[in-house]
Amino acid sequence: MEVKEYQKLIAEIVDKIDKKYNIDRTPELNISQITEELGELAKEANREKLRDEKPEKKDLEDEFADVLLQLIKLADHFEVDIEKAVLDKIEVLKKRHDLE
Repeated sequence: MEVKEYQKLIAEIVDKIDKKYNIDRTPELNISQITEELGELAKEANREKLRDEKPEKKDLEDEFADVLLQLIKLADHFEVDIEKAVLDKIEVLKKRHDLE
């Protein structure tokens, strides 16, 4: 599946969930949820330091997915093509750091 297809699928699923629970999704809500999900990812990634336990791969995957879902939904709100944005940024970084 292409990134554009993921972006469309994610937007559709989040829209259905929002409709089901009568959520008025705004960019501010998305940013708040990204922050919340980043906190959960940080907690899981730091599990070994915080609880002397290795993080479970499945838990890390879930938290990465939650962050990505919220980020992609925010990009969709602003009509940002994530695939294009990332590829463009990669080119900028290659030039900036003389990696070509």
